[in-house]
Amino acid sequence: MQPDLTTPWTELLRRSGLEPHSVLGSGMEGTVVALRGDRVAKIWQRRTLQELEALQRFYEAVTAAAPGIRTPRILQVLTLDGQHATVELRLRGRPLWTADGSSPTLTDRDVSCVADVLAALASVDPDPDLGILPVLEGERAFEAATVPFARSLAELVRRRVERFRAPLLARLPELDALTAAVVDRLEGLEPGKVSLVHGDLIPANILVDDTTAPEAVLDFGFLTTLGDPAFDAAVTASIYDMYGPRAAETEAVLDEALTDRFGHRPERLAAYRAAYALTTSNCFSASGSDGHFEWCARMLERPAVRVALAL
Repeated sequence: MQPDLTTPWTELLRRSGLEPHSVLGSGMEGTVVALRGDRVAKIWQRRTLQELEALQRFYEAVTAAAPGIRTPRILQVLTLDGQHATVELRLRGRPLWTADGSSPTLTDRDVSCVADVLAALASVDPDPDLGILPVLEGERAFEAATVPFARSLAELVRRRVERFRAPLLARLPELDALTAAVVDRLEGLEPGKVSLVHGDLIPANILVDDTTAPEAVLDFGFLTTLGDPAFDAAVTASIYDMYGPRAAETEAVLDEALTDRFGHRPERLAAYRAAYALTTSNCFSASGSDGHFEWCARMLERPAVRVALAL
């Protein structure tokens, strides 16, 4: 047993009839432990019981929607000294790609896999329980039933810029004009189709089989909401290879394929990328001292984004 799984948790899992095996991974959110059979335990660092119950309800709604791709299911919630763990079905498959500092060489199958996942998410009918998750930590869920997605996103942009104004302004002196342009562009978008938006569809969150067909989608919760599928397409193409040396090339290949398949307009994608950058810039560092913040700042400096925002 690796040291990431503490003795008290080991004992609790065993008392619950859940024999722990190897630790599969450990990160900011917590630790994932393989259990006997086809289950895993996720020991969360900070999630509250209320948050996990909402996540369980969300996953049940996704399962009921039957998108054609497997998604997580929470079978049980355990508590130990105020910390919580979820027992979930283990989803099979390998990650489509795992970032390693290089850039991937995209095959036609890779691109088709991403498009198939986005199509599956876009096919989901907007059940209210699919919109119950907070869009970001410290934020609330979007009111998808009463407020258009782009307008909710515009309000989120305003709140996040106000909250993290100092580091954003230090990096982007034209912040006020930029924010106003993003908000204006979002509020001027014609409403699109409303369906399930993953929000963080990096290739590591897509599990595939030996033919690179999608088997499962993982880790909903970061910008997960009911909204415009074009937002998911824009973000997915950009974050597939965020930091690799050929990131722009990867994004361009995906943009071309997704635009051909779904018909999203480039200006709409650019506006959504600007909104993503302003809303998530300080998610991992309040002071803006990490790579994600700089990536977001550079996104906002792109000529295509500036043109889409009429700046």
